Amino acid sequence: SNQSRPLSEDVTVTNKVSQNLHAEILLRLLGREKGTAGTIEGGLEVLRGFMNQAGIPSTDYAFYDGSGLSRQNLVTPHAITRLLAYAATQPWAKTFHDSLPVAGVDGSLLERFKDTPAQNRVFAKTGSLGGVRTLSGYATTAAGKPLAFAILTNNYNLSSKQITAAIDRIVEALIQ
Repeated sequence: SNQSRPLSEDVTVTNKVSQNLHAEILLRLLGREKGTAGTIEGGLEVLRGFMNQAGIPSTDYAFYDGSGLSRQNLVTPHAITRLLAYAATQPWAKTFHDSLPVAGVDGSLLERFKDTPAQNRVFAKTGSLGGVRTLSGYATTAAGKPLAFAILTNNYNLSSKQITAAIDRIVEALIQ
């Protein structure tokens, strides 16, 4: 028999480099491990229970997959920041925080925020689809205050490069 890697390692790969296939598999495994079917719906059932436990109303989100690639997925910035704040209070908070890309250092943020005050102070997950760019995670302000943030954009009339630069400017302003 083979021993699989610890779940935390797979979550780190999934988050650092946006490994969407892993996210889809993790959703199904979540359902299976929690006693529901190892299906999308089984995983979503567990996910909805987790969101409820975190105090996030079901009116703030609608999930249809594990990767976020479904155009039917909906989530408010408020739901994301509440989820991030909740995660920060859990026993697994450090493991989750460490799984996120680090600004200017690794993963999907390797080339972003280099040589800016945000480098090494922003830990966040990117998201992108055609006409959609997002960045959500944690940051530490210049005064040392931790914060959770979520920036979601869609239906914009800028290039992807321009909207990403605008998101980065917002993050840089948040940490000042």
